[in-house]
Amino acid sequence: MKLPTRLFFISALALALVLVTEASLEARQDYPDQPASIAVRVLQKNNFVRNLSPQDFEVAEDGQVRPIEAIYLVENNRLTRILEGQPRELNLNLNYFIIVQASDYDKKLGDAVNLLVSNYFLPGDTLTLITPLKIYRFNPETLRAKSKSQVSKELQNIMRSDIIQGSQEYNTALRDLKKITRSLATFGGESIGADPDVENEADSTTFNFGIEHILSRYQDTLVKLDGLRLVDQNKFMSFARSLKHTPGQKAVIFFYQREFRPELSPKVLNQMMSSYQDYPHIINTLMELFQFYRRESRLDKEHVSQALADSGAVFNFIYLDKRPVRISGVVMNEQSEDVFEALNEAARATGGISDNTYNPVEGLRKSAENLSSYYLIFYKTDRPAGQAGFRQIQVRVKGGTDYQVRYRRGYFLENSGQ
Repeated sequence: MKLPTRLFFISALALALVLVTEASLEARQDYPDQPASIAVRVLQKNNFVRNLSPQDFEVAEDGQVRPIEAIYLVENNRLTRILEGQPRELNLNLNYFIIVQASDYDKKLGDAVNLLVSNYFLPGDTLTLITPLKIYRFNPETLRAKSKSQVSKELQNIMRSDIIQGSQEYNTALRDLKKITRSLATFGGESIGADPDVENEADSTTFNFGIEHILSRYQDTLVKLDGLRLVDQNKFMSFARSLKHTPGQKAVIFFYQREFRPELSPKVLNQMMSSYQDYPHIINTLMELFQFYRRESRLDKEHVSQALADSGAVFNFIYLDKRPVRISGVVMNEQSEDVFEALNEAARATGGISDNTYNPVEGLRKSAENLSSYYLIFYKTDRPAGQAGFRQIQVRVKGGTDYQVRYRRGYFLENSGQ
């Protein structure tokens, strides 16, 4: 089934509801007589701290310290030590959700997935790959029937094919916008030569047209480009709710490739503002498009962060940097700031990491290492009637002042008083 070709994963994420809603509900707030649980990762100089005692931990909700019932040390999906409490049945298998959003395929993306499958994926784990086109779910039975090398090769082929197909419309709009911007630069005195990083054929939509027509084409194409990478926050929230009902441990690894928007260079823009000072409508359009243009943010950082924290998933955000192309008279400005800010905050709110890198393999390694070891803490919580809403969790580790502590920052209390 082919989805509409939008660069962002949100359209595909809505389908995740079909894949995971059959799972049992978590006990956190659906069963009031059960304790709450939280996974806590404690690091010192980027190394996981394994020698903590029960007395080192303090857990609070909305500022009120809560009694700890049990603490388990988990490493590589295995219970390795009980610090507090009695043995209990634990579902420690990892459900990986790999989300890949890129306009250009990078072989290192395939290498990153190969590293995950070869070095970190364990029997009993599940894997869901979400591309710009489709969702692919690999359950334990499917994975057991194939070798790791077969699974890795299949995933890499899917990623490459879907990224190329799913980004065609976006890349076409971006290529058109580059050509239009380069045509505009000639009105600012820029002599267009051979640009090494872009195609040099003429743009038929602007050839032999005046500046007003070309500015209109730029505006229309920019709107189209923004529409192709539109973020639907409601569907994003639906994805977070579906994750909440997935049993076991949950890890979302989101590869997101940096985006750029072609604009006139300051030198060219200043020259055009001077040349057209007697044409106020042209000056106003230039200012709106290149001086004051701000894309409306489609993500509410707080809402997204709370929804992902409530899901119980660890959200690891790998921001794939890339170098902008070079075009005469044109600058490639950052186009990713709204998503970067929201998802960077979401990673912190869920106990995940945020990594800005040119190398997706290194980003994957950091994410997998962050997931491999943690303390699983069960604690008593109260659910007072009439106080439904987001409850803040605070975890303090008393053993050292230089510890870095990662954990989800809260959950939504529902059906209170029942």
